[in-house]
Amino acid sequence: MNRNDLYLKMLDATAKLQQEIALMLEARVVEAEKSRNWICHHINSTNLEGHEHQMKQSGEIHEYVIELIDGLTKMENSLNRHMQALLRQNESGAGAEGDGSNGMGNLFSFGEDGK
Repeated sequence: MNRNDLYLKMLDATAKLQQEIALMLEARVVEAEKSRNWICHHINSTNLEGHEHQMKQSGEIHEYVIELIDGLTKMENSLNRHMQALLRQNESGAGAEGDGSNGMGNLFSFGEDGK
């Protein structure tokens, strides 16, 4: 198996990983919708006594959402770095194949400049 075949296998594995992540995120969307419905119906002034308790409960919910978004961002940044490393290796080993991007250009950079 030559280097290009190995790169294509790695890209295919990454695409499959992204598909699995998408399936997990779809399941999380269903769970989040259930949570949203519960919160909208149960977290209100009639069920929570006092402004301080309402603010505390709202703050806890927001912290959970921020942690979830932070985790997803870290996961996607990690996948992005792996794809950048793979594409840079492909470009450096391309030789006579032009830019070595196989028409992909800088598709996976997302403006992060290797961070």
